Amino acid sequence: MFQLKDDNWEPVTVGESDMSVYRRGDVFAKCCAVSGVAELRDERDRAAWLAGTSLPGATVVDWLESPDGACLVTTAVPGVAGTDLPESAHFKAMRSLGVTLRELHSLPDCPFERPLASVVATAADVVRRGAVNPDFLTDEWRAMDPSELLDRVVAERPYFESVADLAVCHGDACLPNFFFDPETLEVTGLIDLGRLGVADRYSDLALATIQLSDEWSADPGPFLSAYGVPDLDQRRLEFYRLLDPLTWG
Repeated sequence: MFQLKDDNWEPVTVGESDMSVYRRGDVFAKCCAVSGVAELRDERDRAAWLAGTSLPGATVVDWLESPDGACLVTTAVPGVAGTDLPESAHFKAMRSLGVTLRELHSLPDCPFERPLASVVATAADVVRRGAVNPDFLTDEWRAMDPSELLDRVVAERPYFESVADLAVCHGDACLPNFFFDPETLEVTGLIDLGRLGVADRYSDLALATIQLSDEWSADPGPFLSAYGVPDLDQRRLEFYRLLDPLTWG
């Protein structure tokens, strides 16, 4: 694991990343071992690209690399994570989230791609290694062997490739990765961009809507209305909600 030489960094313990995260004032440092360098480099490049668009996010301050790993240093995004907003803020925040995700999906000229074939290949590797986290699965899916879940994904992949509606997607469109101004409830920034790339917009919509239900116990109607798609294809939502937890591990 890459080690920071400055002792003034404070560890950040929230989040589910297997990398080490630290904060010093208004900057964050995310450090990884050699095995995570490629993944962290992907996040660096995507954060730098997003910073050149109309959408807010962290700015890359520094990139450090050694035989032990690497460290990405970025500015802190102002505001609070979506998971930390009070219930009274949820309605307005949902509308802001819908507008922001639509803007992200409308960005042109993204140099990064996340084709479904590569995502399914990642899932196959995670399942092969027995690394699927059961906490990410529903009760129904936990009762099944992960290989059965993967078989279902593989069987349906050709259909979902044929109907894909491609857009610039966040790749992990969960509430902790969107920050909000606690007063105006406007989105102040997007974080954890390692999976950002051109993909089926449903891969984001599936995660965002299930997060609103699970984390906020909210009807996603205001979010969908602000996004501009009041009626969603449930089959596509369920496919991406099943695929996503198989890709972490």
